[in-house]
Amino acid sequence: RSTLFPYTTLFRSYRSNSILECEFYLLENMDCCLVVFQPYRPLVQYTQDLGQDLETACLPLAWRIVNDSMRTDVCLLYPPFLIALACLHMASVILGKDLRAWYAELSVDMDKIQEISKHILQLYELWKGYDEKKEIAGILAKMPKPKTQPPQN
Repeated sequence: RSTLFPYTTLFRSYRSNSILECEFYLLENMDCCLVVFQPYRPLVQYTQDLGQDLETACLPLAWRIVNDSMRTDVCLLYPPFLIALACLHMASVILGKDLRAWYAELSVDMDKIQEISKHILQLYELWKGYDEKKEIAGILAKMPKPKTQPPQN
């Protein structure tokens, strides 16, 4: 017997109906409010505030960084406006645009912006060292193989 034995028997007792019932109670407690705010709208508003030249330069790259940020847990840890500001900051650094005066006018917590940027940069570091062929081969090797049955006549 493994040390996980009590837990495996506990979870075997749940059926799909139990999960559906729990989902119902969860939605009821949330008052069916499933609205999720994304950083895209604040990003567009901030880039419009920067002016036409900087908007056309920074918005496409910042938008892609926001897309990448959705693959991390920053959307669960920080409000959307801070994520938008962090992605805009990263885009401005990459493009060599100086937005320090603009950020100073916002009086935003730059420590939070840097924390979010670090989370996103960690994702890029992970991607840099990721070898898809090697990882997929390892996963496929761990998967159980189907049992082949002899053909029946």
